[in-house]
Amino acid sequence: MTKSSTASAKTHRYELMHGEDADFVAYQRRREDGKWQTFATWMIPRAPC
Repeated sequence: MTKSSTASAKTHRYELMHGEDADFVAYQRRREDGKWQTFATWMIPRAPC
């Protein structure tokens, strides 16, 4: 038996977000209703040039 490639089984993801002074990584988990909920966010400061 093989899995369907069209069905998404992802239950979590990491999303990179860009800001003016820093970038952020958000850890998100899929809720039962199919929407993504952010559980944690990490800041990646930009080095001064």
